[in-house]
Amino acid sequence: MKKFFKKDGSNQVDIKRVLIILAIMVLSITGVGYTMSFNQVLIIDDGVEIEARTRKDTVREVLAENEIDYISQDGIYPGLESPIEDQMTVQIHRAVNVSIEVDDRAIDLLTPAENVEKAIEEAGLKLGDNDHVSAPLDKALEEGMTIKITRALDCTVNVDGQTYELATTAKNVGEVLVEANVSLKEEDKVNYDFTEKVHNDMKIVVTRVTKEIIEEEESVSYKTIRRSNSSMEVGKTKVVQSGKKGLNLNTVEVTYEDGVEVNRNTLETKVVKKPVDEIVNVGTRVIASRGMSGSGSYRTLTVTATAYSSQDPGVGTRTATGRTLQRGIIAVDTRVIPFGTKIYVPGYGYGIAADRGGAIKGNKIDVAFNSRREALIFGRRTVTIRIYD
Repeated sequence: MKKFFKKDGSNQVDIKRVLIILAIMVLSITGVGYTMSFNQVLIIDDGVEIEARTRKDTVREVLAENEIDYISQDGIYPGLESPIEDQMTVQIHRAVNVSIEVDDRAIDLLTPAENVEKAIEEAGLKLGDNDHVSAPLDKALEEGMTIKITRALDCTVNVDGQTYELATTAKNVGEVLVEANVSLKEEDKVNYDFTEKVHNDMKIVVTRVTKEIIEEEESVSYKTIRRSNSSMEVGKTKVVQSGKKGLNLNTVEVTYEDGVEVNRNTLETKVVKKPVDEIVNVGTRVIASRGMSGSGSYRTLTVTATAYSSQDPGVGTRTATGRTLQRGIIAVDTRVIPFGTKIYVPGYGYGIAADRGGAIKGNKIDVAFNSRREALIFGRRTVTIRIYD
């Protein structure tokens, strides 16, 4: 057998070298194996990155190893009992206090949600297509944050013959009209005040008001003036001046609501032509009843006849037409028998309608006598009189 070591002193030096090399190799192999048994884990704690080398088995153990505290409401992904893998990422979303105001109530949450949308979902709320949220849905939550949700309300706007249906979060009627692109003029009307709070199924009506100025001709009636004429016999009339209608030119403001006229207001009146009064002379000369005779056409009327004289208390000596009160004068209701009309009264004779009285209304007459005694004798009676044209 060949000898490996020499017997001289050099053999001992070689043995030492070999042993040192072997020791180094063993240590190197052991170190590599130990190093390779660690897992690299990235912990992101609310955006702060922490790199960890660990031989722990679960997320819970890794967090404990790195002295990272948490509460049950914090969001840890993956879960605490998830096994550790090399190059693994563990995310921690710290829970924050937020308040969600909706439907006249407040929902308080301690949540690890990533953003506003997730917090709303966690609160068990659903958003309508037109609901308004006070913050962007993708906005990250902040401690003490208040999220306001305004529910859209259904309403209609009637304007210009059209009906528009809206789901709106507007606060008041004025904002609804802006949202509906409804422009208003100063005269237009709305059935609610602009500051009126919007409620569900609200019906807003806009009435368009327009005005125009026009000119109109107006016919003016003439008056008939009756003048007593003592040279003419009672019952006779004569037109001494014919009446003519006048003409006015009116400036008128016409108001329309949704195209329908609702009001007219005369702004100015110009007299183009004044009316001409009709003047009629009425005879007042009385012929004594004994000599008076009825001629011409007449009509009959059944009336209640009473009598009076200038000797009665409170009765003067002048009639309503200015004549002297005496026999032959008859008081009438001029709506039934006009002044100046010749009348025949059975039991009295002929007379002329030339006076009126407070109690003489309708089919009543009061015949005049020269004395109170004669009037009392006549009394009160129902008679059929003749009224001459």
